[in-house]
Amino acid sequence: MKTIEADYDQVYLMPPSLEDWVSKGHPARFIREMVEQINLKDIGIKQQNPIEGRPPYANELLLRIWLYGYWKKIRSSRKLEEACQEDIGFLWLCGQRRPDHNTLWRFFHENRKALRELFKQTVKSALKMNLVGLVLQAVDGTRIQAICSGWESHKVEDVRKLEETLNEEIKALEKQIEDANHEEASPTNKLPEELEDRKVLRQRIRDALKVAGEEELRHIHEKEPDARRMKCDSGNRFGYNAQVVVDSKNQIIVAQDASNDENDLSQLSPMVEQARDNTAEAVLTVADAGYSSGSELEKVWKEGIDVLVNLHPNQKVDDQREYHSSRFEYDELNDVVICPQGRHIPFYRIRNKDGKEIRIYRCVDTCRDCPVRDSCTKDRHGRTIEIGPGYKQLRQMNEKLRDERNISLLASRRYIVEPVFAQIKFHGQFRRWTFRGLENVKAQWSLLCSVWNLKVIYKHWKRRIWSGPPRKRENGISILENISVVYMFAA
Repeated sequence: MKTIEADYDQVYLMPPSLEDWVSKGHPARFIREMVEQINLKDIGIKQQNPIEGRPPYANELLLRIWLYGYWKKIRSSRKLEEACQEDIGFLWLCGQRRPDHNTLWRFFHENRKALRELFKQTVKSALKMNLVGLVLQAVDGTRIQAICSGWESHKVEDVRKLEETLNEEIKALEKQIEDANHEEASPTNKLPEELEDRKVLRQRIRDALKVAGEEELRHIHEKEPDARRMKCDSGNRFGYNAQVVVDSKNQIIVAQDASNDENDLSQLSPMVEQARDNTAEAVLTVADAGYSSGSELEKVWKEGIDVLVNLHPNQKVDDQREYHSSRFEYDELNDVVICPQGRHIPFYRIRNKDGKEIRIYRCVDTCRDCPVRDSCTKDRHGRTIEIGPGYKQLRQMNEKLRDERNISLLASRRYIVEPVFAQIKFHGQFRRWTFRGLENVKAQWSLLCSVWNLKVIYKHWKRRIWSGPPRKRENGISILENISVVYMFAA
């Protein structure tokens, strides 16, 4: 039986057309069409004005390469350069142009802010196509390991000891130079290289210790000073905290950001406000207990945004314990706390915790003759109650969580937002940042979220491409009744 083998001597009478290389529903065609619809100047892409040398590659071309690269899970500028020479999709998308990795890296580095604006364009496109429901949204975060290893990290106390050692070495070297200058006829003003290196290292250490002191850090990393120790998938590592707000209709990401916060306590208000700004609508947003910060709930409440946040056990009203702290009422007008026995607990002092002011109330005198003191507290000084920012909003959230409908909405959070992280990290094989520094990480996360939205939009774009215009029956009734096709043409 004859088999089909490659014919390496094939000669074409007419050269093959570039348009025939990829099918009409290929993702590369979709990326090209989407970039053509974006005004790069409006989103802040820097215009190239070369004075001399060869003409630069077009910004549209470089943006298409980065978007399609992330679509294909290629996130290295060197791998992108290689793909532009070997991958049929890239060859078609680039028109056989082959920018090198330095050109690609410069484009990313110079347009980090613009890449974050690009994400907003994907949200606007999804809104035009009616892919965003604006009924229910969910916010969540995931911690992703930084590109750095753990071998070059240091404990803060060890760095302080190193600074002391360097100070002693610098003093000894300076004394040697001073003694040598006294002996020489013409003293030199040039510092020895050994001393100069130590002074540079000392300055770096001082800068790192300053940051560590301001943020109360226990560990710092020499080559990744922006990263923080946090619980990542692979354990306690240096990493960054990636945040998203996802709409429930088609899992479009409507807000995203990355930070070096070890937890989500300060992320609620910035994320829901960004989602409101991007969609021009304040939508009910659900969140897990990691966002149960009273001060954040207070900010969201002032902005008029409705949220449902699961509370930590110590913040919930405990129906079993009669003298749980949640059963104590705060009288803001008289600045007292009223216990379940109806006694007034006076203000005691103010304590600062994580930059927040905590008001402490202690019943020093009223507790002495209280008949239920032994059931209420074991502290010999009396019962102490702490009132922090957003106390009122936490009590209101407790009341909301008594409603079965709200509990059901809160439970739906995992089906809205967690699959997005699962797809990006596991199917998309993104388990580690590939750039250093917080600004680069923010740009990379924006690019990842933009491509996620583009993939959702692509499903509907592809349906339009393959469906074609509606066909008619003999009686004039349309056979193809596809809602997505209708609003895609309208967009």
